[in-house]
Amino acid sequence: MIIDIESWSGDLAEKLIKAFGGRLRFVGYQGSYGRGEATEESDIDIVTVLDKLGPKDLDVYRGLVRAMPEGHKACGFICGAKELYHWPSFDLYGLLLDTKPVLGRLWPLVPEFARQVGPEALRVQASALYHMACHSYLYSVDPNAALREMGKPIFFCLRFFAMQRDGSYYASKAELLNVLEGREKELLALTMDRRVSGFTKEQTEHAYQLIISWSAAMLTS
Repeated sequence: MIIDIESWSGDLAEKLIKAFGGRLRFVGYQGSYGRGEATEESDIDIVTVLDKLGPKDLDVYRGLVRAMPEGHKACGFICGAKELYHWPSFDLYGLLLDTKPVLGRLWPLVPEFARQVGPEALRVQASALYHMACHSYLYSVDPNAALREMGKPIFFCLRFFAMQRDGSYYASKAELLNVLEGREKELLALTMDRRVSGFTKEQTEHAYQLIISWSAAMLTS
């Protein structure tokens, strides 16, 4: 079933407040529910920050989450405040932009420079995509299946690209599709095309060429 994410995460936050009190610094959600693209199969991606995090805290947290309706679908990110502050900046940048707050705010919990690393975040994502495409084209026994697996990395790269170009963050594919043109729009369309598994050899080669050349351009520009 598709849950009411605001109600679900609000209920979870109340349970976490009772369990952790003032130690609870932040609760939010991200992923397909955060983008408004959830389906009945979607995970529930929860982001939680405590003052500090130990094994007993994880045990308590696991019990609370699993007791929630559809709790078996829960996943996500949890950490202590000190660890969050020292998290790699390029990764923090995506977390900051992607997470919808339920309790507290993430931005005050991270250093100022972590909020200004958009170009580096794009290069990191693009380098991973470049490597993934080259490796899959060379070694995958099913290059079309590998193309499908690149859908999420392509989407993340394009969001960072649009953020750097426009200064606006487009959370969903539908929002992105409206603002992209040219090969960026073609790339995004590739992630939304269910016919990828049936691509001809020529279509597959074109898709890989597009991914590799675009991610290379993001690295070198």
